[in-house]
Amino acid sequence: AGLLLVAAAALVRWRQPVFAATSRVAHYLGEVRAEVRKVTWPSWNELRKSTVVILIFVIIIGIVISLMDFVFSLLLVSLPGRLFA
Repeated sequence: AGLLLVAAAALVRWRQPVFAATSRVAHYLGEVRAEVRKVTWPSWNELRKSTVVILIFVIIIGIVISLMDFVFSLLLVSLPGRLFA
């Protein structure tokens, strides 16, 4: 009987933090849901325009980085060979 009482006390002691954590998580998720409902989502037209702008920007940055890589490669590979040959 004593062992059963100790086991029951341990179970109660273990479940309290679990229930408290579950309650906090549920409260947090409820707040997240309320905040998501407040968000003003973009229209499909706005989303498409933004996507096009981002794609163009990424392409331009890719071209700039490629050109810089090409120029620096030429300078670092061919220039020392020309200077010291």
